[in-house]
Amino acid sequence: MAQIVLIALAGLTYLLVLGPIVIVLVTAFSPTEFFVFPPPGLSLRWFVTFFETESLRSALLRSLELAVASSLVATVFGTMAALFVARRRGWFATLLQSLFLAPLIFPAIVFGLALLLFFKLIGGMPEFAGLVIAHSILGMPFVIRSVSASVLAVDPVLEEASQSLRAGPWRTFSLIIFPLIWPGILAGGMFAFILSFGELNTALFLTGPGVTTLPIEIFSYLQFQGGQLVIAAASAVQVGLIAALVIVMERIVGLRRIVRS
Repeated sequence: MAQIVLIALAGLTYLLVLGPIVIVLVTAFSPTEFFVFPPPGLSLRWFVTFFETESLRSALLRSLELAVASSLVATVFGTMAALFVARRRGWFATLLQSLFLAPLIFPAIVFGLALLLFFKLIGGMPEFAGLVIAHSILGMPFVIRSVSASVLAVDPVLEEASQSLRAGPWRTFSLIIFPLIWPGILAGGMFAFILSFGELNTALFLTGPGVTTLPIEIFSYLQFQGGQLVIAAASAVQVGLIAALVIVMERIVGLRRIVRS
């Protein structure tokens, strides 16, 4: 009986998580002018409309540029932070870990407002640079957790042996540590990319005219212009790009190693 209940709860969870996504993906191929589910047929007309709409196409490219830039920054700094705090103990290391993971705790809207006020306090910040900073901070906790787990799985004896052979810190990292933790680094970078690609709440405070991401363009398009089906196509493009990224990562690393990291 308990097993049946668990299976039912698991099925309900999958339905609630995947059901809306499936509806959006199917609706994106609808040939009709208005939302109908299930659609009476299949068509690519709304994907064509999406790529022909300058504002949506530009927002997609900008979101990709932003996601790549912020995930690279988050991966580099998150890896450095993880290497520093992963094996340290004491109140100072605990404080640093809490600070690094703070973006996971604070609401994204509060974080976006705080960054907006901070940028105004220092005299302003270009919109794209401000978005890169914001998304990098939001993505760093995922990198830190992923890389920290990989670092803790490395036997410290290997580092001690390398140092006993007079290898410096950089040589030890490049020849010993990095080959063992790179799946965790890639997994953290992937999560940072996905988070940046779909981030809306923080970006609402930091974008300006001519500098909008795809989530913000979708939000404003629905709010002021309508066009649910072209937005369904835009959402399908987002899901497709993320799915392609996950497939590539699975080929390179393997999903089991990513989840374990």
